[in-house]
Amino acid sequence: MRLPVLRKSLLPLLAATWWTLAPALVRAQVDAGTPAPSPSSVAPATPGAASDAPVAEAPGPDDESHPDRVFEVRVEGNRRVESEAVRRALRTRVGETFNPQLTQDDLRAVWALGYFTDVQLLVQRLPRGIAYVVRVAERPIIKAVQLQGNEELSQEDLKEQIEVKANTILDLEAVRATQKKIQEKYVEKGYFLAEVRHRLEPVDNGAAVNVVFLVDEHSKVMVKQITFVGAEKVPPAVLKETMITKEGGYFSFVTGEGTYREEAFQRDLAVMQVAYYDRGFINVRIDKPTIQLSADKRYIYITIHVVEGDAYDIGKIDFSGDLEVSKEQLSRLMTSHSDERFNRSQLSTDIQSISDVYYDRGYAYANINPVTSVNADNRTVDLTFDVQKGPQVTIERIDLVGNSKTRDKVIRRELRVYEGELYNGSGVRRSRERVTALGFFETVEITQHPGSADNTIVLQVEVKEKATGTFQIGLGFSNVENFIFTAQVSQNNFLGWGQSVSASAQISGLRSLVQLSFYDPYFLDTNYLLSVEAFRIQADYEGFIRNSTGGTVSIGYQFIDDLLGTIGYTREWVTVEAGQNIGAVLLANQFQSGVTSAARLSLSFDRRDNRLFPSRGFIHYGAVEFAPDFLGGSFLFNRYTAYSRLYFPLPLGLVFKTNATLGYIQQLNANKPLPISELYYVGGINSVRGYFLRSISPTQLVPRADNPDANVTEFRVGGNKQLIFNFELEFPIFEKAGLRGVVFYDAGNAFGIHENFFQDKQDKLPLGLFHSVGFGFRWFSPIGPLRFEWGIPLTKRPEDEPILFEFTIGNFF
Repeated sequence: MRLPVLRKSLLPLLAATWWTLAPALVRAQVDAGTPAPSPSSVAPATPGAASDAPVAEAPGPDDESHPDRVFEVRVEGNRRVESEAVRRALRTRVGETFNPQLTQDDLRAVWALGYFTDVQLLVQRLPRGIAYVVRVAERPIIKAVQLQGNEELSQEDLKEQIEVKANTILDLEAVRATQKKIQEKYVEKGYFLAEVRHRLEPVDNGAAVNVVFLVDEHSKVMVKQITFVGAEKVPPAVLKETMITKEGGYFSFVTGEGTYREEAFQRDLAVMQVAYYDRGFINVRIDKPTIQLSADKRYIYITIHVVEGDAYDIGKIDFSGDLEVSKEQLSRLMTSHSDERFNRSQLSTDIQSISDVYYDRGYAYANINPVTSVNADNRTVDLTFDVQKGPQVTIERIDLVGNSKTRDKVIRRELRVYEGELYNGSGVRRSRERVTALGFFETVEITQHPGSADNTIVLQVEVKEKATGTFQIGLGFSNVENFIFTAQVSQNNFLGWGQSVSASAQISGLRSLVQLSFYDPYFLDTNYLLSVEAFRIQADYEGFIRNSTGGTVSIGYQFIDDLLGTIGYTREWVTVEAGQNIGAVLLANQFQSGVTSAARLSLSFDRRDNRLFPSRGFIHYGAVEFAPDFLGGSFLFNRYTAYSRLYFPLPLGLVFKTNATLGYIQQLNANKPLPISELYYVGGINSVRGYFLRSISPTQLVPRADNPDANVTEFRVGGNKQLIFNFELEFPIFEKAGLRGVVFYDAGNAFGIHENFFQDKQDKLPLGLFHSVGFGFRWFSPIGPLRFEWGIPLTKRPEDEPILFEFTIGNFF
């Protein structure tokens, strides 16, 4: 029975047949503070569902009528919420005797659905029985969520705070929660005075609303002063160094210093306490800080009250419990010693050292509990390391999680723990380092879980993959190379096999390069590697042009972890064209064209934490390249190359890097001088910054071909030796955006055949090296690392600029 027909038939009896529940109408009116649940369990009805939806009736028209039996439950006013969803919430059912006691439960149940601003329950007595009517007014749909007034924080910055979503039913509680979270985000960023309100804008004739969050940011509040009260034995300057929260200054708008964040400040309080523990103050107490806002509401002043107590030394050190090794052996592992100042960080290191002894013997559940005995009279702390080794366990299974693209074997071959063997803590740690060093994953975590028996364990290697392929096209300008065009397609994890393939091209005012390469670190699933490369290069050395076409193939073998030896062969066809203005007969025999046919032996030891962007570890490399007569080449020489690169992580995200590169080329035939195209030229953004590209080289005086009567000019003839040192301090600027800064010091030179290392006969340089300092920033962008650096030559020549800006794509070392 549809509603229009029902209404029409009841008109004569309207006054007598409409009854209300006690009282006459049970009604609920929406209140601004009433929460609405999520509509996830109800599918929205199509428009018009209220008038056309079927009603629920007692089965069959021939059933015997009963004046107190419910023969129909009708839902009115709903447009998106299905009628059946409302009926399911009711305790009153069709075919049952009407019970007025259930109406309060029905009202609560319908209201609890959270989709209505108004609910009415009506009872209509008819000859067939009772029609039970639920009349509702629906909450509006959220059509859009908008932010207004937010200038310092974008919608992207606030996306995690916005719980309200478009195309959901309006929930005022969620709106208020979002408003509060946006306010908290502004406070976290230092905008203590920021105000956030919300406004509902009806649209579509009230069927929907736009939720608008109105932000009044006001000025950012700066930490003006941090004062310590009671900090005497540990100077306030030392405590401030441990803090993320800093006092603001003139350059706070650049450095971000002076911003107060509650989360960071709570971390600071914990770290300050650790700073006291590391100096022996085991009874230190840091009271709740006082934070005051200045009268003009621009600054905050923080006062931290400290009760230091006395400093304690270490008394006796002993070991107890399940001792697998002697006390003497454990004592040798200790960094803590009797009669020294107590240091909690050293204590943590000692606990880890003892734990590693047991982990490496298969005791994965070993627990080392330091028992302390405080002697207040002589201010000492006795330490007893109590060992509970637990059961010895074997690795039942190793599960890999998160590698949707990378194949299992690419990860498993880097692991240094194996199924069926005893658990090994050092192997687990080393496995994590090796998988991380692949550079394929953002995070690598290895966790342990109980196995099917008490003496077994399951290891889970969980990785989070990141993009390993790049497609780069770039166009830039340089004061050295004029225009620069680069294009590269590379994949460092080709088809998930762990192989690297790349094709690149680079064209500039001084060089052009086309290169294809393939690298497989585990060729045919063995410990051998295969590397193949083909190239075509043209380079202008400002005096001659070198063109070469060739290729290299290398096979390597991994002897032990990270120790790799390779043997390779290079074939290269070289043509050299002298510059137009260089016509000196003196150099004629150095502008040679021919073929390089060389074998190469190399050895590398690589312990970097990440092969692409290292921040910890080292790599040492040495190679010897032989180009003798019997290999069929026209250039005869031996080349010796070595470099050592070290990476040191520092607090606050800083990384200190060092690089030392050595090169030497030896002439094999006295009648055939080394061709100029094989010699060393130093200078530029990838060697000694602050000096023009390849501008550091021994020189020789030659006449100019365009004017034989003119004065002679200096011509760079290249050196048969090179030495380069680079020191960098890299620091975060805006870590989330991949922006880091760098300051550096470089030194290097190319030495002539008749010169020794650290000797320069022409320029009388300190240690025979050119020196420079500089600064820059690096953006680890989606198209690759971009480097912008300014070098300042310290040993300046007349042709050098006071400061030289250079830009390039790619990492340095």
